[in-house]
Amino acid sequence: MEAKDFLQKHCMGYETVVPEDEIDRYIDEMKKGLCGQPSSLLMLPSYIALKDDVQREKPVLCVDAGGTNLRITVAQFDADGKFSTGEVFRYIMPGVEKELSAQAFFDALAELIFPLTNITTDIVISFAYRAKTLPNIDSEIVDITKEVKVKGAGGKLLGKEICASLAKLGASDCSVIVLNDSVATALAGKAEKLTEGYGSFTGTILGTGSNSCYMETIGNIKKMNGHQPDGVTVVNAEAGSYDKLPRCDIDIAFDNSLQNPGVGVFEKMTSGGYLGNLCGFTLRVASAEGVFEQPFVSQLDTMQVNEFLTDRTGVVADHFTGEKDREAAYEILLNLTKRAGRLLALQMAAMALKACKTNPRVCMTIEGTTYEKMFGLKHEALSTLLPFLQSRGIEADVISVDMAVLKGCAIAGLSR
Repeated sequence: MEAKDFLQKHCMGYETVVPEDEIDRYIDEMKKGLCGQPSSLLMLPSYIALKDDVQREKPVLCVDAGGTNLRITVAQFDADGKFSTGEVFRYIMPGVEKELSAQAFFDALAELIFPLTNITTDIVISFAYRAKTLPNIDSEIVDITKEVKVKGAGGKLLGKEICASLAKLGASDCSVIVLNDSVATALAGKAEKLTEGYGSFTGTILGTGSNSCYMETIGNIKKMNGHQPDGVTVVNAEAGSYDKLPRCDIDIAFDNSLQNPGVGVFEKMTSGGYLGNLCGFTLRVASAEGVFEQPFVSQLDTMQVNEFLTDRTGVVADHFTGEKDREAAYEILLNLTKRAGRLLALQMAAMALKACKTNPRVCMTIEGTTYEKMFGLKHEALSTLLPFLQSRGIEADVISVDMAVLKGCAIAGLSR
């Protein structure tokens, strides 16, 4: 069987993802989530407004708990509004290397944050997992996935728990607010392009996980009844959980092989935490169906797939010694990467179209190593997204901001 026949048989070709065919279904799911109806998109209001200025020369402790990686630093804006950080400390997220109880998870995070509380006890945490933001800008954890293993965290208030763990270490009177990483990215984009006349802003993350946020009129958010209806807040879509896109049999079988089947099904087709694993799974199915002369039974990660696609080296190239097998593997892996790019375009397009706007110009900030580094993904995403939005009357600019999540955390903490 040829690679193209294999992809066609399983309805897995990247060209099957057409935003024009899927966008109305996606936006309908967003509307259901905003109204509190059953929806795969939680549509969580951040209770954060995009303000025009921040406090200057005041430090804030910023924590980027993103996917499998953790970054912690102290940041501030100087008198001229220039953003700066101290040393950025990088760790593996607690719960990646071994399963933890919820209390052990909170205590482990607090131990890593604690050394910087001698500088400031004002703390902002960007949390890349599903959590419901409360009006006081703490967050109630829904679940922790992306292969981070924590038992019993659902229903816990992250900020409250971190404060309690810090207090046990001797850091009392800490103030913790929690926001989603896509919200932090949108805040950073707004700060970067504040005076350039954009009508709206969105934020997207494509790293270990995938998510997007956008600006919404409060009157459209049923769960914010009682707040000023003509106001605007940032809504975290929890876009990685979208499940109304048709999936093929391989996607479903792959999902069922993971720790949390049925959760985060969209990001299991797009994000760095899963894409390499999905590629390996797909090659194993292809091998079983006779696509390769040389059997393939190995596991892959996203970095290994990217290495092969970039310069045809690494473990995939070492395995497939025959030219025909190597080309078939390349075709399948590049297809899955391009498909992820098109799915990202669909996600971002929905945010731009649904966003409240003062004019058709939309600034779309995106951050994440998968977006920036995965061979072919960024190009496919942008070449799909921008013409589609233009056909809908949206003038979109897609930008990246250096240290976007940490900068967004600082903005959130210093603009309250």
